[in-house]
Amino acid sequence: MPRAPLAALLLSIACASSPAAEYPEMKTLTRDDPLYVQLQAELDTWYRLSLDRFTPSAERPIPSPLALFSYRRRTGEDLFSLNARLNLPYDTLVTLNAAASRAEFDSLTHVLVPTRPGLFVSDPPTTALEDMMLSSRVARGLTHERIVVQRGGRKAGLWFFPGEAFNAVERAYFLQILYDFPIVRGKITSRFGSRADPFTGDATFHNGIDIGAPEGTAVHAARDGSVAEVGTSPVLGTYVVITHPGGWQTVYGHLSAVAVANGAKVALGAVVGSVGSTGKATGPHLHFEVRRKGNAVDPFPLLAVKKG
Repeated sequence: MPRAPLAALLLSIACASSPAAEYPEMKTLTRDDPLYVQLQAELDTWYRLSLDRFTPSAERPIPSPLALFSYRRRTGEDLFSLNARLNLPYDTLVTLNAAASRAEFDSLTHVLVPTRPGLFVSDPPTTALEDMMLSSRVARGLTHERIVVQRGGRKAGLWFFPGEAFNAVERAYFLQILYDFPIVRGKITSRFGSRADPFTGDATFHNGIDIGAPEGTAVHAARDGSVAEVGTSPVLGTYVVITHPGGWQTVYGHLSAVAVANGAKVALGAVVGSVGSTGKATGPHLHFEVRRKGNAVDPFPLLAVKKG
């Protein structure tokens, strides 16, 4: 469906004191429930219109305005079983319900269900994922509507991007598999966060994770990207910084050797260097950092393979 000029349509939806009362509640996800039937009819119209490439836009029926239903999850129903039963993409469900992970969505008692697929982003964004979603789509000039919904007894302003879905980076971030483990065989010896300095014993903050491995072990790029920096420092020793889409960077420190150059494009799994003990290190290991817009974040939840 061709996109209209950028819009900010305010959609206010009546609110009440409990999740079940705020919106019409579907009791079952079967044809015996009239609200479920209505939902499927609305979605069928939307999907047919979005796939119609032949009827002039002026002659197409105008889809009904976005509406929301409530549904109380039954035992055994999780994100992916609901997305199949509701005929809605899972990213639509998690963004509307402000779930930062699959586990968080699966812990919800009541979920909100929209009559159109798309992405919902808090106004203003409150998470790195929402920041990524909003910035990339505003930059592309995509149509979006501003809506106000009631979640958990509170009003929330959201941007709605009709028909949009997670891109590859957003999907990986939500599923918490954004990066591959940078060493084929290695053991995490120190985690992200507060710790005692291994040299002085003083309290300090560790901006990454340490992965122990023998001297000379190959270190691999955790994701596709481009080499932003190759250098040395008193703390990190010899290091490599790789920039990835979406404002992300990974850092590889204490290397004994470097296999890439500044500006080089690297593929996931490409060798960027070798494990060493350069800089401030007690022994051979890799210091691995993940940065989002220059700020260090815990790499562990974002690794596809978790060692140690």
